Formats: sequence, structure tokens, C-alpha cells
Amino acid sequence: MINISNFTDPSPELFDLNLCRKEVDGGMINYHQIDEIEKYPDAKTIIISGLRQETFEYFVTKYANQFEAISFWKNKSVENLACLGELNKVKYINYFFNQRAIDLWNMSGNINLIGLGIYDFSRLHDIGRIETAPNLVNFHIGDKVTASMTIQSLKPIINTGIRHFEWWGKSVGDRDFICLSKSKIEELELNPTQFTMEELASLLAHFPESLKGSITKPYTKIGIRDKDGYRVFYNLCKHKKMCEEGKDDQRFQNYLHEFEFLLDEKRNH
Repeated sequence: MINISNFTDPSPELFDLNLCRKEVDGGMINYHQIDEIEKYPDAKTIIISGLRQETFEYFVTKYANQFEAISFWKNKSVENLACLGELNKVKYINYFFNQRAIDLWNMSGNINLIGLGIYDFSRLHDIGRIETAPNLVNFHIGDKVTASMTIQSLKPIINTGIRHFEWWGKSVGDRDFICLSKSKIEELELNPTQFTMEELASLLAHFPESLKGSITKPYTKIGIRDKDGYRVFYNLCKHKKMCEEGKDDQRFQNYLHEFEFLLDEKRNH
């Protein structure tokens, strides 16, 4: 079955074919191992690791158009992603961990691509090529392991049909998140605690009230199990002290009321 999990969740059991090497760093896969794909002509989803530039291009050119969902797992040394532009059948692409690529690719030929996840690309800072994707509606980018991914700007998203967007990276160079309000985004996943209360209210005031996603709440919720049992905490906006459920309930409610008042004020300004 093809669903959104096929490009956001690397669990091997979600895929028809698992060609991941056992090594922690993704290992290295050879041509013979890639050719095992020929035994599974009906497979529609694959997760694969250990590709270098030559085997990456071999896999993409010879086999990748068979699949509707592809997860590239720890193919760190691939430098040029251009051949992915040949894939006119793929619906979902997830690529986790790369240390060489400095650019995406021309996606004008990826006419069926609706979901793209790009994670832990240490040298990718420009997402301008995203504008070439004709039918992309889900785009996730950022960090899964190391909090180090930085991009120059989110503005290219304005010129796309993306409706679900997630950013989990370290920083955006121009710090302009309000530009996303000019896009077609209906669901926005950002960490609200990276903003002050004032900044978050100003950001949300530019979007319609129908916006969905984690950005619409001025907190994140985490659970911790320790010697005292299971405890729930709320991380709040910048410069606001964390609240513990059952201990700081009134302060948390006051915080929510303060935020809603500020947001209403900015929306009605």
C-alpha cells in the first residue's frame, strides 16, 4: 500500500523491497545486489542504502521508474541528484543523510511526484529547484539526527502547489516564515517554541484561521518517565518557562489565554 508513511518513515517493513545494508553508516551496495530488483517486477516501494554516485545513477536509470515510493537511506556520498529528474512515475521520494549534494534537481519531469522528504543534507542550503515540481503537495525538509541543516530562504515554496510543509532544520537564513502565508500551504509543521509569543502570534495572524499543523499551538508536549513515574511537560515560546502537567496547570492556562488574546489582537489589527 502506498501512503504518506512511505516517504516519511524509514521502517523497512513499510516497503516491498529492503536493500539497506546492515552497517550503521549505510554501508556500500554493489551492482549485483542492485540487480536483485529484477526478481521483483511487481514491487512498488523500496528502501535502499549504500549508493555512491555511479551506483545511484545505475539504480535510478535502470530500476527506479518501477517504483511509486523510494526511500534513499544513508546514501551519503551521492553528489549529483540530477538523474532523479528522469522519474515520471514516482509519487514519493524520501532521502535521509547526504554530505555531498549542494542542490536539488530539476523536477519538471517528475509529473507524478506528490511527496518529497529531504533530511540531514549538510551542504544543501538552497531549495530553489522546488519551484520546478509541477504537482508536489507534501514537502518535508530538515534534520532527523543532527540539528545542523540550514537553508537560505523558504521563499521558493511560494511558487509551488505545496499544501503540507514541514521544516525541522536548524535555521533559515533570512528568518522569513511569514512569506509562507503567500503560498498554498494548508498544513504547516514548524516548532512553535523557536519563536517568542509575539513572533508566533504575528506569524499566525498572516495565515487563515483554517491553517492546521503544529505551528498553530504555542507549545510542544513531551512525556518523560523517570523514578517518579510518567510526567508530561509543555515547552512554551521563547523566554517562557516550561510547565508541568498537574503542577503548573493554572500558569499554563494563563499562558494560553495570553497567547489567544495577543493573536486575536493581531488578526483584528
